[in-house]
Amino acid sequence: MSRLDYAAIRQRISIRCVLDLVDYRPSHCHGPQWRGPCPLLGCSQSARPSSDRSFSVNVERHLFRCFRCGLSGSQLDLWRQLTGMPLHPATLDLCRRLSIAPVELSDLQPPDRR
Repeated sequence: MSRLDYAAIRQRISIRCVLDLVDYRPSHCHGPQWRGPCPLLGCSQSARPSSDRSFSVNVERHLFRCFRCGLSGSQLDLWRQLTGMPLHPATLDLCRRLSIAPVELSDLQPPDRR
């Protein structure tokens, strides 16, 4: 199994791209802060009204949090939750869907000498 450079992949993929893949439309936007219903399956057992603002996304920091189900994280975490896959295969799937080459860690990289 390849070792992915998750930090480098997060720099290449915006959380907006992830939200576009699921056709997410926020009900409220204030600058980089978006609010709306949670797109995660099983978050709410009832129909989500358009006024629901339990899901918060910062599109500049590429972070999300749902105040209903309690999940939060980066764009990779969001895709992992949306697909139900573990992080590694979910990241590869996201890269494939967005036509972005996954960045792998190389065993040849010198160690960080700080």
